[in-house]
Amino acid sequence: MKARILDSVDVLKIVDLLSEQGYEVVAPFHREGQDSYFDVVTPANRHAVRIHLPNPLYPPKRFIFPHIERLMTFRQVNGDLQIQATHEEPRRAIFGIRSCDLAGIGHLDRYFLGREFRDTYYEKRRRHALLINVVCSDPQRDVGDDCFCVCADTGPAAREHFDLQLMDLGRGEFMAVAGSPAGQALFQSPIFRKAKPAHVERRRAILAEVRKRFKTHTSWFSAAVRYLSQDKVTERTWEEIGNRCMECGGCTYVCPACTCFTVSDRPIGDGQTERVRIWDSCALAGFTRMAGGFNPRRAVHDRRNRRFFRKLAHYFVQRELSMACVGCGRCVTVCHGNIGMPSVVEMLRRTTAGVQEHEPAIR
Repeated sequence: MKARILDSVDVLKIVDLLSEQGYEVVAPFHREGQDSYFDVVTPANRHAVRIHLPNPLYPPKRFIFPHIERLMTFRQVNGDLQIQATHEEPRRAIFGIRSCDLAGIGHLDRYFLGREFRDTYYEKRRRHALLINVVCSDPQRDVGDDCFCVCADTGPAAREHFDLQLMDLGRGEFMAVAGSPAGQALFQSPIFRKAKPAHVERRRAILAEVRKRFKTHTSWFSAAVRYLSQDKVTERTWEEIGNRCMECGGCTYVCPACTCFTVSDRPIGDGQTERVRIWDSCALAGFTRMAGGFNPRRAVHDRRNRRFFRKLAHYFVQRELSMACVGCGRCVTVCHGNIGMPSVVEMLRRTTAGVQEHEPAIR
């Protein structure tokens, strides 16, 4: 991957370059406190785009996998059913996407595009998406108390899935790394200049220091994967986790790697009906309800069981080449019952390993 250097004052010129190429650019903005969000960049708000800020709570995956997406419309005309598929192919660039969210989109790619059936709607949105990753290099502003990307091995610097990666090296300089031909094509702009070995060493030193600043600096993921895959987690443990769940679905809706959706038909007037795809959540009671009304996972702990099995079990890790958790920490932030991923992983380890079985017998 080729690297270049640009001055800090020129970073937002990348946004201008993308706009000139016909991209709709979305980027992170910051309100007061910890309130940050992604929005479309316009001439009126370009000056407010932020590089260093708390990671927005609502993941940018919605620009590729929308919360609500029309799939088709249909109507009866003279006794005939007319069906019109609706595909959107926006030319969109996501500027300032964090490494954890980038890993989430990589997971979505493998889920929707990586097997025998390819999701046409996702594919058409993804085809023209350009991803500009920003490395979390400022521990005070970029790294939150709930972040644990170092445990999920997704950050603070992404190694794949980006078209262009930007990293603040300090001293008024940024390093840009191309991850695709589209990203490398941006290097034709005169704002970029060649990197030197000293820049690479500075990047390496900054990343080493940032990794030390994460609050969550240890992980029991491997133990949790093993216990889940070997069916060693006790029913009592799942019940304890289920008793804490408020069934709000918040953990699912803010997760960059969740893929669940439902499909619904709704009238839109003039005898026309639309079919839409809507994000769904395994935390909700109706998620597993069948057409006849029977629900095989009526108990909340059964649904929590399914969620974490789907995230961590070896079968899914092997099929999709990664855990369905990217370490963004959003589930920790939104959960009122303290059953975000780090807490659950620790509970699985603590309640399943058992202290006694590892102690020597006294005879």
